Amino acid sequence: MIKAILSVNEKTIPLKDFMQEMLANIIQGFLNSTKGVPENIENIKIEISL
Repeated sequence: MIKAILSVNEKTIPLKDFMQEMLANIIQGFLNSTKGVPENIENIKIEISL
């Protein structure tokens, strides 16, 4: 089961299952084409400051 959590300004934004899966698949696709990322990914954490 895929679980993705989105937080903006430290507020958690609720995501439906479809959106969680879509977000996770986009990030996983990005990582699969990036050198140095392990083949077996168990979890991913991304933090972006604007």
